[in-house]
Amino acid sequence: MDRIGGLIVAIDLGSRRIGIAVSDSGVVATPHSVMRNEGDVVAKVASLGNEIGAETYVVGIPRQGHVAKSERKYRDFAEALRQKTCKPVVLWDESLSTVEASDRLRASGRSRRDAQKDIDMHAAAVILQSYLDDASSRRPS
Repeated sequence: MDRIGGLIVAIDLGSRRIGIAVSDSGVVATPHSVMRNEGDVVAKVASLGNEIGAETYVVGIPRQGHVAKSERKYRDFAEALRQKTCKPVVLWDESLSTVEASDRLRASGRSRRDAQKDIDMHAAAVILQSYLDDASSRRPS
């Protein structure tokens, strides 16, 4: 994880919606889009990644609370995405990403109702920014 290169796509895998964020600089995460979690979501995410030139995927995985039961679905999704895209897929702690994204959206003055439709892509941006910040702190000076 010393050097980040190419476009990175982060995924906040929710039960109803999937948030997508991207970074092409390896420095700043940007919210990208939200898709419904229905049908072959691995194929949909892989297709989007292919379309925008993803080199790496970061999948948010909860690390707190009652994770044991649901952790398998995140790991299975990540493995299926890796196999489908033949690209690196990293599992990254997504704990409290939705809470942080919600706080940021409210602080920006967006109404709760307006912010709710975009929360998933902003949560994905929180996950990706955490990943980027960690990778940056590991780079040699």
